[in-house]
Amino acid sequence: MVRFWRFVIVISGLTMGAVQAQDYDRFSINIAGGKSLSVRELATKVFGRTRGGELADDGIGAQVVLAYYPTRRLGLATRFSYNQNRTREEGIKLIASTNYGVENPVVESTEGWNAMSAMIGPSLRLGGRRLGLEGRLLVGYAVVNSPMFVTTGSYQKYNITVSTQTQNSADWAYGAGATLNIGLIGGLSMVVNTDATLISTTFRNVSNQITTTGFPTVNQLVDIEQHVGVLNVTGGLRFAF
Repeated sequence: MVRFWRFVIVISGLTMGAVQAQDYDRFSINIAGGKSLSVRELATKVFGRTRGGELADDGIGAQVVLAYYPTRRLGLATRFSYNQNRTREEGIKLIASTNYGVENPVVESTEGWNAMSAMIGPSLRLGGRRLGLEGRLLVGYAVVNSPMFVTTGSYQKYNITVSTQTQNSADWAYGAGATLNIGLIGGLSMVVNTDATLISTTFRNVSNQITTTGFPTVNQLVDIEQHVGVLNVTGGLRFAF
C-alpha cells in the first residue's frame, strides 16, 4: 500500500512538472473579417493592364483559423474562409470575345461571385501572448460559385447578346497566411490577418443563351477555366488556451 502511494506521488509530481513546463497555449481560435482583394485586380492597379480573364474583383472576406501547437513554435492550422467578391468586367469581356468572337463587348449586367474553402497545413509562431506572429502554409478544397452576366456586342456586323448563367465548381486550393496578435487580457488577443488563396478550377457545362439579330436564339454549354486568386486582409479576435 505504501509503495502504491509513493507511485501516485511520483506520477503526480511528474504531471505537475509537465504542466508547469508548458508555459504556452496549445490551442487558439482566430475569428476575423475584412477586405478581400483580387490578386489580379491588385496587379492591374499596380502594374497597369495585365493578361488573363479572371473574374474575381475586390470584395469582403471572413475566416476562422483553428490552431494546435504540440510544441511552443510548431503546430497545425486549419482555416475556414468565405469570400464574396464583385466581378471584373475585363474578365467578362475576354470570355465573350474568346468563346463567341464578340467584337467590342459591353457588359450590360453582372452579379458577384463567392467561394468557400477549408484548408489545413503547418504553422509557425514567434513571440508570446503579449505580442506574437504566426505564419502558415495551407492546402485544401474550395467550392466556387461563378457569377451570372450579360454581354452585348457585334458579330460579323450583327448585334449579339450573350447571357451566361451561374455555375458551381469544386477543386483544390492552396494558400498561405500570417497573423499578428496583440494581447489584451489573459488568452484574448486582437489580431490582424493577411491570407492568400489560389484556386484553379473549371466551370463545366455553363449555360449560355446567345441571341443574334435576325437569327433564332441558341442555347450552348461551354467550359470556363478560371484561376481565382484573393488576398484577405482581416481583423478580429483570437482566443488562446
